[in-house]
Amino acid sequence: MGGLLLRNCSLVVKRRGIVEEEVDVLIEDGRIVAVDKGLGGGSDELDCRGLIVMPGLVNAHTHAAMWAFRGLFDRGELHEWLSAVWRVEPKLTWRLVYEASRAAVAEMLMNGVTAFVDMYFHVDATLKAAEELGVRAYTGPTLVGGLDEGKIRRAEEELASITRRATLGGAVVNVHAPYTSSVEVYREAARLAERYGVLLSTHVSETRDEVYEVKRRYGVFPVELLSRIGFLGPRSSLVHLGWVTSWELEEIRRSGATVVHCPSSNMKLATGGFLPLREMLDSGINVALGTDGPVSNNTLDMFREMRMAVLLARNNYWRTDVDAWGALEMATVNGYRMIGLKGGVVEPGAAADLALLNASSPRLAPLTARRAVSHIVYSACGCDVAYTVVGGSVVYGPEKRGALVDTIREAGAVLSEVFG
Repeated sequence: MGGLLLRNCSLVVKRRGIVEEEVDVLIEDGRIVAVDKGLGGGSDELDCRGLIVMPGLVNAHTHAAMWAFRGLFDRGELHEWLSAVWRVEPKLTWRLVYEASRAAVAEMLMNGVTAFVDMYFHVDATLKAAEELGVRAYTGPTLVGGLDEGKIRRAEEELASITRRATLGGAVVNVHAPYTSSVEVYREAARLAERYGVLLSTHVSETRDEVYEVKRRYGVFPVELLSRIGFLGPRSSLVHLGWVTSWELEEIRRSGATVVHCPSSNMKLATGGFLPLREMLDSGINVALGTDGPVSNNTLDMFREMRMAVLLARNNYWRTDVDAWGALEMATVNGYRMIGLKGGVVEPGAAADLALLNASSPRLAPLTARRAVSHIVYSACGCDVAYTVVGGSVVYGPEKRGALVDTIREAGAVLSEVFG
């Protein structure tokens, strides 16, 4: 892979507390090799005057192909909403999932997302879309219901295929939730993840009803259950956790699992609860951010998600110690920690996954190094992204915008004919 030099960057957000002005970023073989003034090298150059360089964003939990349903189900709490979605999902074919995934990936790239973790059907269709557009995708089988040999055999085939072909991303074993999936399925999912050395993910403790149902059925709370059956570990991610106990937090901390916070989706679906973000961060739990699916959010804009995470925490705690830097870290370095890749920072040795923002955007004014992160989290949106770089390759920029917009428009036309 050839080198890329980002020259004369107006601002570079390197890591917590470090924002530099007028520096260059040199990329070789998909990694950042230098960040300094007056750098040379690189077979390609990009003049970054008027651009803010920041780490790329990780959408740590989504259902990309649910882009097909955006705007169809905006009423109803979670279980009513799920029933409506489940009624139309049988219409989804491989081709429709591919079209919806391409549109979702195009949108995420235009919003500065460089990696996403997905839970849905027709895994090969989503992976194909991601490969074609150049984003890091972590996807894999989604297990639900009871255990049977055919289900596990198909899951193994999908995992083997992904681990063979994935060059940018990787595989994940998904289990839907404790109220829809048996203990045996959870145990088998953990065994599969261990066998293939891949990620493991589940929705958990999303609603009060779920907590009551799991406690009634198994005599313990949901995270306690997952801990007892061996599902928790450094590769595990637990999504939602709006109804979690203090002692379950200690189980998560000891296991090294990641928590994925999806504040917008939780509020839209009226799941209530209280994700104890402050306690999680203080105890050293890795907390990443996700949009959830484009039908329950309804946006794939991680800038909005960062803003929402801070505002919701401040509202819930009556305190302001969750700040812009914390939200940015959840969306960048914590997401990369979750997927097991050194990234989310702009420094030598890190993956060259970057978002370049238009510094002349009115949402980023008045702009100084001191104010940059505040503007990124509280004021910016995905529309301020000028370029997205994944593994040292420019996958979104002015020259590619038209093609990505056409991808979204064409997918919308196809999918609206099917779903109305």
